[in-house]
Amino acid sequence: MIINIATGPWLPVPAVQGGAIPRLWQGLAEEFAARGHEVRILCRSYPGQPQTEVINGVQYIRRGGLPQSTNIILDLLKDLFYGLLTFPTLPPADILVINDFWLPIFAALRPKAGKVVINANRFPKGQYWLYARTTFFAAASRAIQEAIAKEYPAAIHRMGIIPNPIDTRIFSPNTQPKLEPKEKVILYVGRIHPEKGVHLLLDAFSILSQQIYTVKLRIVGPVKENQGGGGEAYLRTLRSQAEGLNVEFIEPIFDVYKLAQAYREADVFCYPSLAEKGESFGVAPLEAMASGLIPVVSDLACFRDFVEDGQTGYFFDHRNHNAAEILAKTLQSAIVNWQKTTQMSSNAIQKSIAYSYKNIAKDYLYNFDKLIDLKHD
Repeated sequence: MIINIATGPWLPVPAVQGGAIPRLWQGLAEEFAARGHEVRILCRSYPGQPQTEVINGVQYIRRGGLPQSTNIILDLLKDLFYGLLTFPTLPPADILVINDFWLPIFAALRPKAGKVVINANRFPKGQYWLYARTTFFAAASRAIQEAIAKEYPAAIHRMGIIPNPIDTRIFSPNTQPKLEPKEKVILYVGRIHPEKGVHLLLDAFSILSQQIYTVKLRIVGPVKENQGGGGEAYLRTLRSQAEGLNVEFIEPIFDVYKLAQAYREADVFCYPSLAEKGESFGVAPLEAMASGLIPVVSDLACFRDFVEDGQTGYFFDHRNHNAAEILAKTLQSAIVNWQKTTQMSSNAIQKSIAYSYKNIAKDYLYNFDKLIDLKHD
């Protein structure tokens, strides 16, 4: 079959600027192509990337593109402009996968573009009634599926859960058994933004450092607002909190091999997101699990699809007024009970295998085949 994947106006593919969504669609596209399908990625243009090229059997067509801002109204207008310019140029296909706000509406007006599949990786914000002509909604998690069904019940029979994949060939544990280190490194990877709870993590680390002296916190991710960060003012606040503590702030790592190594050099992963309606799946905790780290995560529904408390990771109650103390205690338990943590690490690695590109691509293609059969009925 012919599969086109439209990734929207914001981030380039391959993901030279980072971004879990461009990265996962590049990986899935290559899996589709390896199975004999004709695959195109329709993405934004970007300096240094040609307008068209073929990488690992996938054709890239690059047109347009706009810088993302921190103003959601402005970004919606930019995306509307991008959608209006893009949809008349959509090439013929059997399946058109879209990760964008406006384009699904316009793409449905162009039947030759293929059956429209929305990759639902964000909580709905009242827009799903606009997607009445969308053929299939691929929800990244049970939490997203339930939110869409509540907002737009007509989507229920056109929806399924297909989780985000990770590259388990790159994100993998150390090949040699890891001895218990004297200094335990707690790692955070993600946007340096208030909704990610980085300030809460620093509060908890301050408490933990008074109980365990041989511990370090490493914070990796973008600060710039145009990369989804909280900006320099937020970073200054965090640095002030971290004064006198064993904390490292590291620039975002866009090279996936270097990112995988950063996971392997740590001992425990913490992802204290506070984004009740912003966290759709959580790729970073899953990448950490594949690398042999147990994740300590906030009590958000999306993480429950792959984190089992006390088996593959730990939850903490981020809504409690003593959240920092609870998080510190949870991290302390993971560090002090190292034998249990080591066993949980093995469980986490096994759990992550189900989310390989190969397995998730199989799920997508199964659903695409059903949509094509409907087309011919």
